[in-house]
Amino acid sequence: MSLTGLLFGTELIEILQGLFAPQFDSIFESISLLGSDAVLVALSSMIYWCLDKRRGRTVTYVLFMGAYLNFFLKFLVPWPRPPVEYHIVEKSEIQHGFPSGHAQDSATFWSWIGLDFRKRILPILGMVIVVAVGLSRIYLGVHYPGQVIGGWIIGVAVAGLGMVFLRRLPFRMNEMQAIPQVSFAFVALVPILVAIGLGAAGEVNPIHIGGYLFGFSLGALAEDRYVRFKTEITSAKRILRVVVGSATTGFFVLVLDSILPETGMITGFINAVMRGLTVVVIAPAIFKVIERG
Repeated sequence: MSLTGLLFGTELIEILQGLFAPQFDSIFESISLLGSDAVLVALSSMIYWCLDKRRGRTVTYVLFMGAYLNFFLKFLVPWPRPPVEYHIVEKSEIQHGFPSGHAQDSATFWSWIGLDFRKRILPILGMVIVVAVGLSRIYLGVHYPGQVIGGWIIGVAVAGLGMVFLRRLPFRMNEMQAIPQVSFAFVALVPILVAIGLGAAGEVNPIHIGGYLFGFSLGALAEDRYVRFKTEITSAKRILRVVVGSATTGFFVLVLDSILPETGMITGFINAVMRGLTVVVIAPAIFKVIERG
């Protein structure tokens, strides 16, 4: 056993699967979900709905910009995933494996939360989740350890650089200004054009990232102008918002998927735009109606 074999080979995958498979497959799959984009976007939405609009918006922007970076690194770095016979999930070989998206996204999210909220428990909780998600990806056979470690490093770097950039902005994120916000919405579409230029148009991932950012950015401006919901609310209202917001988003996702399939470039983009709008302005508008009554 060598360090090279552990980091860049299948030795650690074989050790973990030998110890725990197949009895613990469902447990590791559940842990892996904690690093999925669906769960992290849901957590970001709950922060936005229930705790702090500024923090909910900024963590969403940082998370999705990091997702862009992950897409381009996977496209440009030809480091394949482990052989398919090691895969417990994601049996088809559809893209390269560096860096691990689950490891990067979870590291970005929890690093940002720790830096932004400055609660002592959050970095500890975040570290436990990030490490567990990374190990689950190795156990499930879909990433080499080196790909997971790379995801961790890049995720922490994205959060750290994002925080430095945010502090140097000439305006505060909780003071929504039209020109910077609209400019950001359109700048967020540039990577889609770059992906098309690189011949990655067949990959729908950048379409979804850019579409969500576009809808979320413009929707945040609309929310600030016309909805103006507050997050200084009781615990009971927070619970109600999580339920109503999740149900509203889930309903729109089901409807959108039926009429605007994610697999097409144009329909996928519109679908993503509408999802961003739903989270940032449609669900909050529903909150105001319910809470007013």
